[in-house]
Parts: sequence; structure tokens; C-alpha cells
Amino acid sequence: MKSVKNVIHLLPVLPFMLLTVLFLFSPLASMVVNSFVVPGKGYSIQNYIDIFTKATFLACIQNSLYLSFFSAFIGLFISFIAALSVTRLVLSARGRYLSFLNMFTNFAGLPLAYAFMFMLGNAGVITLILRALNIDLLKNFNLYSSQGLMILFVYFQIPLGTLLMFPAFQAIRPEWKEAAALMKASGFQFWRRVGVPVLIPSLAGTYGMLFANALTAYATPFMLMATNYPLLPIKITSMYTGEMAPQPEVGSALSLVMIGIMLSVIGLCNVFRNVFYKGGYK
Repeated sequence: MKSVKNVIHLLPVLPFMLLTVLFLFSPLASMVVNSFVVPGKGYSIQNYIDIFTKATFLACIQNSLYLSFFSAFIGLFISFIAALSVTRLVLSARGRYLSFLNMFTNFAGLPLAYAFMFMLGNAGVITLILRALNIDLLKNFNLYSSQGLMILFVYFQIPLGTLLMFPAFQAIRPEWKEAAALMKASGFQFWRRVGVPVLIPSLAGTYGMLFANALTAYATPFMLMATNYPLLPIKITSMYTGEMAPQPEVGSALSLVMIGIMLSVIGLCNVFRNVFYKGGYK
């Protein structure tokens, strides 16, 4: 009888489970099978061999790892400071600030690329103003390069990182700060010896999310650079709808490589986080 009641309680969830199977697991299974298909030769691992041997594919992986690793690290550092600042605001100001952050997390993709092009492009507003004032601040800056992409990636990492880090600061108890003050510890010493070690699990988890967020970004880099700067998401799309002959099998293999990289980094972050949990920071 109890099992019947449990099944009845699960009935409202069945439509969502069905959608999950149809739109997540079924395409993933199809992608796995297609990644081993070589037209005219049957099934083999040739697609994966090409990905890890051909320069075009290796450049995509290298560029994606470079942007994801450093943008996530820089974004996490700035987000840590921003989240710490939010905790020191009064409740009303904190609520308004978090509302703005929620809005800024959606400011990505095409709008973000257009905004930076209008501000820092070759004929951007800020570029023209500095040029008119004979200020060479942006003389060696090129928005349409890896340098420009890094700035865009860091920009859209900060709101997400701040929102993810903010709840973690609730674990810092006021009495810890009071005890550190009584022992004449400076603010830097408190955060170095107490605050940061307590927050390391949250920092690791947030880094994994920021890395995945950067690795899968498509609209922003494509709008800014098109195919001039090879990245995994852009290369995957070109395998399906590019100017060359479609190669969905290679696109499927590239997609699985990207998923593997993302899951590996998130998994390492989770292992690192669990080590600190077990070490007494839970």
C-alpha cells in the first residue's frame, strides 16, 4: 500500500521526467553513438584521433581552456571582494544590489557584445573620446582579440560569481571576528587564517561553475570574433551549420570532449571541496 502511495505522489513529476529523457538523455545518447561514426568506414575512434592530433581542433581546445581558466580565476577573485562588500551593506541596500546582480547575470550574449563594441570597439565611444583627448590609454588595446574576449568573459563572470559566493559568507560567524579582534589579529590575518579556509569549499564550487559558464559561452565570442578566434562552442556549431560540408559526427565528438573537460574540472573542484569538508570546515 505504501508503494502505491509513493507512485501516486510521483505522478505529477512524470511529465517533467519524460521531458528530461526526451530533451536531455536521448540527444546525449544519439551524440555518443554519432561520435564514433566515420562516413564510409563504419564505427571507429577516428573522430577523436583527429580532434587530438589536428592543429585546428587543438587550437579550439587550447583557446577555450585559456579563456575559461583565467576568466574564472579573475572573476572569482573579484566576486569574492564584491560578495564581501555586499555583506557589509544594510539590508535595504543589499536587496537592491542583489536585484541588480540578478539583472546583470542576464546581460550576456549579443547585448553584451554590442555594448562593448559601442564602447571599446575601433570606433567606440570611449575609444573616440580618449583619441580626441590624445590619451593613449587604449592605444595597444584591441577588443577583437583574445585580450578583448578575456575582458568580456570576466565581465559576465562577476555577477554570477558574486551571487554564488554571497550565501557562503553567512558561514563566517560574528563571534569569530570578535575573537580575532580580542587577540589583536588584523583583518588580513583573520581572512588568511580563518575566513578563506572556511570559504574554500564554496570557492572551489563557484570556480567550477564559472569555468563551465565560460567554456560553454557561444553568443558573445561569436558576435565579437565570428570564426576568427577558434573556440570549442563555435567550432562545434560550424560542424553542423558551417560553410564547409556538415560533419555532425565530428561535431558530436567535439561536444563530448567539451562535456568531458567541463565535468572533469567540476569533478576536481568537488573533490577539492570535499577534502576541506572532511578536514573540519563543514
